Amino acid sequence: MLDAYLKNGELFLKSRGIGEISEETIRRTYLWPVEEMSGLSVGSEEEAVAILRKFGFELSGKTSELLPSFLKTSKGTCSICGRTGKVVSNKAFIFPFERKIDSVVNERNRLTFCREHAFILYSAMANLFTVPVGDKTLKFFFAGPERDLRRFLRAFKSFWRERFEVVVKEKGGRKSYSLRVNLALSRYHPNEAFFAVLHEFVKSLHNRRLLGEVSNRAVRAYLIQRLDKKGQRYEERVVEGTTLEKLIAFLDRIQGQGEEVQWGKRHLQPRDSAIFLFYENLEIPRSGKDRSKNTLEREEFIGKLLAGKFDFVLLNGIMMERVKRKLPLPLYYYTWAVSYLETFGGDSVDVETFKQINGLGYALGKKMKGTNLERYLWELFRARGFEEFVNKLVELQAKLETTLDMRPIYENEREWKVVKAILLNGMLNALYSKEGGE
Repeated sequence: MLDAYLKNGELFLKSRGIGEISEETIRRTYLWPVEEMSGLSVGSEEEAVAILRKFGFELSGKTSELLPSFLKTSKGTCSICGRTGKVVSNKAFIFPFERKIDSVVNERNRLTFCREHAFILYSAMANLFTVPVGDKTLKFFFAGPERDLRRFLRAFKSFWRERFEVVVKEKGGRKSYSLRVNLALSRYHPNEAFFAVLHEFVKSLHNRRLLGEVSNRAVRAYLIQRLDKKGQRYEERVVEGTTLEKLIAFLDRIQGQGEEVQWGKRHLQPRDSAIFLFYENLEIPRSGKDRSKNTLEREEFIGKLLAGKFDFVLLNGIMMERVKRKLPLPLYYYTWAVSYLETFGGDSVDVETFKQINGLGYALGKKMKGTNLERYLWELFRARGFEEFVNKLVELQAKLETTLDMRPIYENEREWKVVKAILLNGMLNALYSKEGGE
C-alpha cells in the first residue's frame, strides 16, 4: 500500500508542475494537498490541522503545525529509497496508515523518509477520499499505471466535487468543519460506504457518457478502515482492477432495469430504485439505538460482492430472518443475481444453473401458496445434509401432489448448500413478494 499511495503523491505533484522538491518548494506548496483533498482554500497551518483532524487523521492534541515535520531532520535510512542520510519521522499526515503501537511495530522499526519521499507521500492525500461512517471514517484511494490512473481520477474527481462537501462554520473567530457526502444508500460500515459511493459514481458516469473512460483500466481501489479508537491499527482491503471494472458494469446493468417508484416518503429515480429496493431491504432490525447492528449481515454480503462473490447462503439467511419478522423481502433479487453471475461468472453455480434452480423453487412456492405447508420452508432451511435436504424436498412434492425436474439439484450435489439457498430464495419470492417484485 505504501508504494501505491506514493504514486498518488507523485501524480499530484506532477499535475501541479512540481519537479524538484526542495525546502523552498515545501514551504511554498505544503498546503496544496490539504486544499485539494478538502476543496477549501486553506489560509494557515492551524486551519490545515483542524481540517485533517476532521478528516480522521490521527493527530495528537499537541500538533499545531505541519511544516516543522519536513524541516527537522535526523540521521537515518529512508524506508522507501534505502538511502542513508537526513530523514524525517513519519507522521499521521505524511503516511497515515502505519501501524504504530509497540506490540505491532517496534519504535526502532518505525517508518522514516528522506525529505523528498516524505513530501511525496504527504501530497498523496490530494487523491485520498473520505466518507463519514457513523462516528468513524472510510478512507480510500485508487492506484494503477499512471495513464490509466490519471484518466480514472479525472472522472472520479469530477463526480466527487458534486457529491462531497466540507461545511465550514465560524463562531467567535474560530472555524469548525463537518464532512458531507450526498449518497442515496445508507451506510453504517466500510464496505457499505464504498458500495454506496460506487453506485453514485456509476450513475454519474452513465449520465455524462463516461463509462468508456473507466472501462478496461487497470485501476484498483484501496479501502482503509481504522480498527481502534486511537487510530493505531488499520485494516486495508484491495478491490483489484478487473473486479472494480466488473462492479461498475454490474451496477450499470442493474441501474438500467429500475423504474421510477415511490418508497414510503421517498421518490426513487429509475437508476436508484433497482439498487435501493434490494440493498435497503437487507437490514435485520435488532437495535433501535444503534442501527449499525441491524446491517451487520448486509455489510458482510456487500463485502463479498466487492470480492467478486454473490453469497446466496448468506442472503438466504437474511431473507428467512426477514420473513420470520414479517418484513418485506429485497426487491429485484433475480435482477441482482443474474446480473452478477453474467458479469462475474459463477464461483459455485453458473447463471443457467441458477435460473433452473430458482425456477424450480419459484414453481414450488407458487404451488404452496394458500396451503398450510409453509413449515417446509423451515424444514428445508434447517436441513443439515444433502440427503436430508432432498428427502424433505421429495416429501414436499408429495404433499403438493406434483413432480418437478430435480436434475439440477442432483447435478450440483457438491454445492448443495448454495443450491438449497437458491431454491429457498425462489420459494420465498413466490410466496411473499408483492406482484411484480420478483
